[in-house]
Amino acid sequence: MKVVLTTLNAKYIHKNLALRWLYVSRIPEADVELMEFVIKDDLERISDQIAQRQPEVIGISVYIWNADLTRKWIAILKRKLPHVRILIGGPEVSYQCEDWLDTGIEAVLRGEGEKTFWQAVRREADIDGLVSRGYVSPVAYARVDLNWLETLESPYWLAMDEEAMAHRYLYLETSRGCPYHCAYCLSSADNRVRMFSEAYVLRQLAPLAERAVKQVKFLDRTYNVMPERALRIARFIETLPPSINFQFEVVADTISEAMLDFFEQEADPARYRFEIGVQSLNSKTLEAVDRRQDNQRLLEVTSRLLKRGYVCHLDLIAGLPYEDRASFEQSYNGLFAVHPSELQVGILKLLKGTAMIARAPGWGMEFEAQTPYTVTKTAWLSEADLAEVECVHLATEKLLNSGRCRACLQSVFAEHLQLSAYALMAQAGARLQALPHPYQLKELYELLIEVLTPLVGESEAQARVNTDYLMQSAHRQKPLAIRHLSAEERKEIRRNLVQRMDFDEQQVYNYTQIDVGWQAGGIQIQIVLAVPGQPVRRIWLSEEEQQEWIKS
Repeated sequence: MKVVLTTLNAKYIHKNLALRWLYVSRIPEADVELMEFVIKDDLERISDQIAQRQPEVIGISVYIWNADLTRKWIAILKRKLPHVRILIGGPEVSYQCEDWLDTGIEAVLRGEGEKTFWQAVRREADIDGLVSRGYVSPVAYARVDLNWLETLESPYWLAMDEEAMAHRYLYLETSRGCPYHCAYCLSSADNRVRMFSEAYVLRQLAPLAERAVKQVKFLDRTYNVMPERALRIARFIETLPPSINFQFEVVADTISEAMLDFFEQEADPARYRFEIGVQSLNSKTLEAVDRRQDNQRLLEVTSRLLKRGYVCHLDLIAGLPYEDRASFEQSYNGLFAVHPSELQVGILKLLKGTAMIARAPGWGMEFEAQTPYTVTKTAWLSEADLAEVECVHLATEKLLNSGRCRACLQSVFAEHLQLSAYALMAQAGARLQALPHPYQLKELYELLIEVLTPLVGESEAQARVNTDYLMQSAHRQKPLAIRHLSAEERKEIRRNLVQRMDFDEQQVYNYTQIDVGWQAGGIQIQIVLAVPGQPVRRIWLSEEEQQEWIKS
């Protein structure tokens, strides 16, 4: 029996672990092939590729990012393979699945499918989690015994993945379920945490010592749910090659002091990335969505990790109950102030299967009927308010998270405490939306000067932005600042670089940019030497040094 397991991933770099678990749990009589595609692929073309395999059964994994395309894809597959049996599963169809039966599929498998999928392939009766036209299982969400999964072939080190191992993420789970009950999150529907044995986890990590994997992403909803165990795993990770990066999703305010000491004093910051879901700093909001969070501890832990050099990605959600514009602005500014590596600003998605769906009408929430079910209005945020959040999201991505203007923005708001980062990002985002695509690098920096000038003055705005611009831009970009040095002044500075600092003359004249910048709380002259193939170097000249060099 030919069985094809497939899905539409968001990007090629992603691998679908769920399909790999189905593959290693396959039944003896099945000839199983795993075929992954991406959402940008042509549906007709990939359907032809599947049809060439002449499968009797197709299993499709459905998620919020591919649900609409998967509906179209199923129609194409049924047209090309009218007799094929199609079974679907995944979080997008596990909680509201009846309408999927109208697409021509045979059944939906809700929950974990390592056993139930193959039971459905065999057409067994009374399958947990199965929904078909003639049967709805009384078990709403199937679960499997993790001890049994540990006896199977490892889904992480399959021969089919070896060739592309260095170019794709390795997704790894050490647990399933989540101990928290956040009303907006699908994980709250499975709030009983089950752990793979520590010995099993270490066995899966051990091959990394000899594999060319660059990024390992832990799928655990809360990596530090068992602090001592999490710390032991982290200590093992430290024995692996330093070229491998590991990403954890953590609840920062519950990180133990022992684990924090380890990350501050022993671990290598270059090899870890922390995903920290904050969502809001409004206590009433957090209580309303059943989320317990010690904001003070969260900010303290995050600041300590950032100070040590770890990448910390913080999430913020607009559209939660009791969070009006002023409150969301306060939450944004509070997180901005800790200087996160990345600040993700999103709008609430009302996901099927969450407790939030039932509560939404009482909170005046309206949302899109199609995926990703984005909230369009609440009792506290108007459509205009949420449109402003979109502007803040855009500016945060392009100016802060990209790293292009990070130093400038962080220094401005550290030194001008009365200013609102949220308000500035809202203005910058609105202007970004008006720019033609793709953005030109120079346009981004000029835009930032425009929105900063009314807040700090033109000279300061130019100098601050120019400081980031010269470090980010290609060689010999047209200067941004109005206050230019004369050609003769630049010539004298270059001559002094060669004579006083023993710089290579050809490199100085071909690869230096000289202009104003912001250093030590004031405007100074910056010299940026960007020789191809070498690290960029920057030298600062105070006004006094500038005059001395020019006079000499």
